[in-house]
Amino acid sequence: MSNSSKYDLTKFTILDATNILEYATSRFAAIWIACDRSHVPRSLAYKASFVRHLQWEVDSFVFPYINICMVFNTHLTMTDLLRSILGRFSRLQTRNITGKQFYAEFFMHCSPHDPELRSTHRVVLKYAHDWWKDRFDTLGFALPSLDVNEVLDMMADHFEQLPMGAMLLPGPAVAGQVEGDPLLNQILAVKACVQHLSDSLEKMLQEKIMMAAAAASSMSELEGPMDELEEVLLTSCRP
Repeated sequence: MSNSSKYDLTKFTILDATNILEYATSRFAAIWIACDRSHVPRSLAYKASFVRHLQWEVDSFVFPYINICMVFNTHLTMTDLLRSILGRFSRLQTRNITGKQFYAEFFMHCSPHDPELRSTHRVVLKYAHDWWKDRFDTLGFALPSLDVNEVLDMMADHFEQLPMGAMLLPGPAVAGQVEGDPLLNQILAVKACVQHLSDSLEKMLQEKIMMAAAAASSMSELEGPMDELEEVLLTSCRP
């Protein structure tokens, strides 16, 4: 899955980041569900290992992409579940709560079954580096450092497992941006995304029209044989 070539971050869009955070949310939901169902004893060592693994999750799939968007002066949309988890991570990192408290709050307040945080529909069958499916507290999984190519590959594989249309449209190229003017750049980005969406919808409608025309042509070709069949049936029914 690793790609040795470096990714050109100038091509990275806010929609790429949003989709990655959607993928991260799915991972957190899968982690919560699997570990909540697990019958492994919740020892202090288990809880400490869990927090370390969850820290790897945010370091790999969340923080780098939030930071990229901050550099680009763009506002990033995230799910309520992810926002809840990151709020607790900020308290952990500023030493307002301990790892033990973080563990307890994660399972008490970050359930994907919660109506306000509902994320069970985001969970898929297969994840790369799915450490939560085994005894991560004793096996000592090697958690790799992931580059953006690997994360994008995982994100794409995730959306391929979801129903069609679940992934956000890929972001268009944004032209005319001005250095040092984040507001104008945001407006240009929104304009480009709206135009891209319009073009995509127009293309989809054209494809639907072509499909409808092909179906109508096929039906017209059947009219002759159907008329003949109707005549035969009527003739056979006459005394």
